[in-house]
Amino acid sequence: MKALAIVAVVVAGIAVVVPVFGGTYLPVIAGIMAVIAVKEQHVLAFVALGINVVNVAFLSWSLYLMNESCALIECTVLMRFWTWMGLNLVLLAAGVGLHLMNKKA
Repeated sequence: MKALAIVAVVVAGIAVVVPVFGGTYLPVIAGIMAVIAVKEQHVLAFVALGINVVNVAFLSWSLYLMNESCALIECTVLMRFWTWMGLNLVLLAAGVGLHLMNKKA
């Protein structure tokens, strides 16, 4: 599981510099790997999940441009930014829940 957590951190780091897929699919892949690895390597898993949330929220200009262009032409499609941000926040919440259930009293 340590290797999976390290790979999740690496994929999350790569997602910061990749333009289009770095704001959409790569953080989700890294998030799923991190949620799987949170049981044994919670520190590295939460680092990967944190990088994903920061990447989608602040560093992904492609999602920001998609939102702004969608607002300009008044499209009725669900905002892509909040879709991807919500998905990453759900993965983060699942990781926290799994970590708290794994703690021994």
